[in-house]
Amino acid sequence: MTTVYPISSATPATSAAPTQPGTGSNQLDENTFLTLLVAQLKYQDPMNPADSTQFLAQTAQFTQVETLQKIEKAMTASQSANQVLSASAMIGRPVTYSLTANGGSGTPTPTTVMSVRGSLPTDAPTGTKATATTDVYTASGAKVALDLQFTRTDTGWTVQALNNGTALGDPVAITFDATGDHTSNDVTIPAAALDGVVGTTGDWPPTGITVAFGSTNDPSRLQLASGPANVVVAEQDGNDGQNATGIVTGVHLTTDGPQLVIGGQQIPYTSITDVQS
Repeated sequence: MTTVYPISSATPATSAAPTQPGTGSNQLDENTFLTLLVAQLKYQDPMNPADSTQFLAQTAQFTQVETLQKIEKAMTASQSANQVLSASAMIGRPVTYSLTANGGSGTPTPTTVMSVRGSLPTDAPTGTKATATTDVYTASGAKVALDLQFTRTDTGWTVQALNNGTALGDPVAITFDATGDHTSNDVTIPAAALDGVVGTTGDWPPTGITVAFGSTNDPSRLQLASGPANVVVAEQDGNDGQNATGIVTGVHLTTDGPQLVIGGQQIPYTSITDVQS
């Protein structure tokens, strides 16, 4: 069963702008055809009437065009329904979407926050490890692989940031209360520690990256529980200026098609380029 990580609050759909009065349609429909046909019959030369077979041919052609238009409308409606179903199936799943297709500037955004969710085993023996893997971004848009390694020690749990096996900074202790809720604050990976990634010195946000474990009213917050470890990086707020990732938390239906709620923003369904399981 897919776990839904309610990281971001959904923003209410904005009201559509008032529709401006139309200037009229120049499309030909069945009424136009019948009007022209009646006018042709009315004003034809009685001494040289039009060939009745021409009327039959014209009627057949119009019927064919009308049928094709109805098929097109039915296919459009079917496509819209399929998009709604597909968009609804993405709720709770991580997706990748195009920023440039959504009118973005193409400017990279460095990662400042990553949200970790899941659970660590309550009765894990000392030395037990669990890892959450993600990609983060520098200020210039470089993608960097980052692992968060959780380790059970004699006194509790610690978390260590790593890049390709190289430790970034020191491990930080995470404390939990008797009910299994974490009692320590969110953890920050300092910019100086992130500079340990080869080729990225000085390219990180001055405040580093905050590792957020979830508030007390978040049912998916990091906590101790029975069973094996299950920790994941649900979201991170950086991107390379071209594509971004996030968890779909809702769907809004608009006249422009389904809009997916990701990180509190409405992203067009057509901007989605990849869906992870």
